Amino acid sequence: MQDIQQEVVSLPRSYQTELMEQAKLENLVICLPTGSGKTYIAVMLIKEMAHDTRRSIDDGGKRTIFLVKTVALVQQQSEYIRIHTDLKVGKYYGELKVDLWDKERWINEFEQHQVLVFTAKVFLDLVDHNYFPLYKVNLLIFDECHHSTGENCYASLMRRHYDTCHDQPRILGLTASISAKKLKLSQLETTAKQIEETYRARLASGSDREESARCGTSARVEHIRCFSYKEYIKTSYESITIAFDTIQSILLDLEPYVKAKKAERERIAHDLSEVMLTEDYLGENVTQYNNLSVDYTIFLQSEYVNIPRLKRYLEQLIHVGYELGLYGLFLATKSLQKALKSSQALDLISDAQGKQLYDDSLQRIDCLVDDILQGLIDINQGNDGVLFSSKVLNLFQRINTDMDKNSLVRCIVFVERIYTATVLTQILIGLMNRMLPLNNNYLKIKYLTGPRASIGDAKMTAKYLQQVIKEFRTGQVHVLVATAVVEEGLDIPKCNLVFRFNKPPNFSSYMQSKGRARAKQNASYALLIDESDEQKDLTDYETYEDIEKKIRDGFSIDDDDDDFNTDDSNQLEPYRTENGAVISAVRAAQIIYEYCAVLGNGRICPPRILFSETDHDTFTSILSMPANCPVLDDII
Repeated sequence: MQDIQQEVVSLPRSYQTELMEQAKLENLVICLPTGSGKTYIAVMLIKEMAHDTRRSIDDGGKRTIFLVKTVALVQQQSEYIRIHTDLKVGKYYGELKVDLWDKERWINEFEQHQVLVFTAKVFLDLVDHNYFPLYKVNLLIFDECHHSTGENCYASLMRRHYDTCHDQPRILGLTASISAKKLKLSQLETTAKQIEETYRARLASGSDREESARCGTSARVEHIRCFSYKEYIKTSYESITIAFDTIQSILLDLEPYVKAKKAERERIAHDLSEVMLTEDYLGENVTQYNNLSVDYTIFLQSEYVNIPRLKRYLEQLIHVGYELGLYGLFLATKSLQKALKSSQALDLISDAQGKQLYDDSLQRIDCLVDDILQGLIDINQGNDGVLFSSKVLNLFQRINTDMDKNSLVRCIVFVERIYTATVLTQILIGLMNRMLPLNNNYLKIKYLTGPRASIGDAKMTAKYLQQVIKEFRTGQVHVLVATAVVEEGLDIPKCNLVFRFNKPPNFSSYMQSKGRARAKQNASYALLIDESDEQKDLTDYETYEDIEKKIRDGFSIDDDDDDFNTDDSNQLEPYRTENGAVISAVRAAQIIYEYCAVLGNGRICPPRILFSETDHDTFTSILSMPANCPVLDDII
């Protein structure tokens, strides 16, 4: 049964055929507008090269690998390939516990499937561990390939494995925005060269730019001016600042403790590293070493981290209050209050000062919720300008405008932070029930974030994420409040209204979120702009539109610039074993911590990784594993 409803393409457009033919002959990075059918070009190429994938691996057959950035895209792209080809498609991401599969299980997966869709990290780990060599891949597709710098999985895969592969696969990159970093118009050509260098490919957009632009998304951009809630309450409703001042007061009381504990940890780590790296710590200094080692281990495993975590939660409350208004602050603080009461954090704090500080904070949060905030809400009932920020009210009114015209089909509201998504969803549902009771059953609102939980919320599983996206596709959910987890690649053809509640951090985010307004007619992309940052934001948006136009119209790249080189001479080379496994410094640290989590049954028993600078501007490090690890000796 088909879980994801998608439009079936039966006839390719001319630019799609042109680019597919080019990709058969050379590595290609295809840069086309959102909604113009880049994935279908990939499908055409998969079918053209399928003679290799139809054979068994044992008979010399190869496999096509399609790499994506998110679980949502694993589901979407695997289903798209399945309905457009007769090939067997597998899908793989971390929540399926694939990191626990052995080599035999993976060999079977590659034998049973001809096209395999992975989140990038899962496939990179496979190749790093030599479970499936790159020379057995005929076509390697990078979706949203502008994520290609530093230690990103895409860049790491190319850097560590592609050049050393004796039978290199064809590379196909797909992007609409070229760069995932902050980008100026003057940097466009240099960035294009960099992406070509990364993928050992040529950047192409096809000769008929007019057709591809016409077939892409074309949302109308709206700027909605909003005033600062923080400045508004300071000048007109000073009593509301009492709630914010209370949170700030708790933070000020926590700060000295947090600073002192941080300094204590640094001191203990320094003393231990000095003994271990400069003295005979297992000989005549063994007693000193043992004492320092015990102190450091106890400190790492202590529960003092609950207070820094509480500090971060309180800082988030201030942010959500100024962003959403008094009622948003009330909902977020009440959620924190409930989460703190249900946790065992207070019982686990060992030192008396920390325990007292934590207990005092809990009591003050109780007072904040039950007395201060509840009282302020009761006093200001009916005063929406105090209960809700200008951004919230403008957002709701704009949604309501489309509802009045019966033109709202699907709507996505992009926010920056997870807790903003959870609280804003509650607020919109409440406003809908209060102001539009007749439409109560019509408009369904849900939020969607990454796997990390907000304050007091359960983690969002891949299964739940897939279910919400399915409901949004089919119209069971009409408004989706989401973080960047669905910003890239999510294809909802009926989505006709997209908001940026917060300013997009870069051009890629601007263009990708704008591209979610997929409806062919009357699609809108609304940017909520804080008046205090209005001029700067408008200048940035104008730059983004100029970059988008230049990409759409096409630009030339000077291939004679010999000065361009993306190699990082300071980057530590990965370690390669005799049997072909490869491991980088970053991945080595990840594996160590993952192993320690297994030792602790899901809770990390932290290793000790200490550093000491030498006289030659280099560093010596020493690794000590937890006491329950079979590796007992320190590793220098």
